[in-house]
Amino acid sequence: MFELKKGAFVVDELRNVSIRIGKVVEEEEEVWEEAGPTPKPGILELRKWDHKLLERYEPFYAPMQDFCNLCTMGPCDLSMNKRGACGIDLKTAKARLVTIACCIGASAHTAHARHLVDHLIEEFGEDFPIDLGGDVNVEAPIIRTVVGIKPKTLGDLR
Repeated sequence: MFELKKGAFVVDELRNVSIRIGKVVEEEEEVWEEAGPTPKPGILELRKWDHKLLERYEPFYAPMQDFCNLCTMGPCDLSMNKRGACGIDLKTAKARLVTIACCIGASAHTAHARHLVDHLIEEFGEDFPIDLGGDVNVEAPIIRTVVGIKPKTLGDLR
């Protein structure tokens, strides 16, 4: 085992990849909740969950337009079961457009959340405790599911 040091380093087997480690926290992990079936899920576990949701709830993409203009070969008329120059159909074009919109929205919300966390840390400090009160059953459910930590201070949200 090797010791991780603060700074940048390059992994020999990978090309054009650098990994930056800003802060490594080593502490006893508190047992705060019984682990579910997939603690700290990887991409494959999350993919399985996504497929389970897609099987249960079929997505509906309401067409706002019946053409595609997302590349230089368009605009392509996709009405009446026609296909675009790249072979795309209306259903796939709608799914792509919704995915793009979701990515834009997620990016905007993430940037806003980062701004709020940075502001709160600047105002109150990294060690300020997070207390959501007694009415909240599960604090930070996405962080707990994906990362596997229970944030206790504002610094944990970084």
